[in-house]
Amino acid sequence: MIGTVPGAETVDVAAGDPTAGKEIFTKTAQPPCSSCHTYGPAGSTATVGPNLDTVLKDKDAQFILESIIDPSAEVAAGFQDIMPKDYGTKLDQKQLADLVAFLQPKS
Repeated sequence: MIGTVPGAETVDVAAGDPTAGKEIFTKTAQPPCSSCHTYGPAGSTATVGPNLDTVLKDKDAQFILESIIDPSAEVAAGFQDIMPKDYGTKLDQKQLADLVAFLQPKS
């Protein structure tokens, strides 16, 4: 867990459910993450935002959570800072944990 992002210290990323996270990525989050990002496990191929298969390859859960809650903290090269800033309030703590679990690189 990270404490530098408000609210992040209460998200237990280890308790996330990747299956539920896929649902959040493709349908629940508004707008859905899949509407902007390519991510193989979700079957999404959008190119408005960075390709998550690439940019999350070596990232840990804390980085992923911060990218969702505070997307302006680090913007991928070549992309504008247009990701919604309110996923941290639109999604509850369980949903955030599930989404992080889905986005964590698989070994």
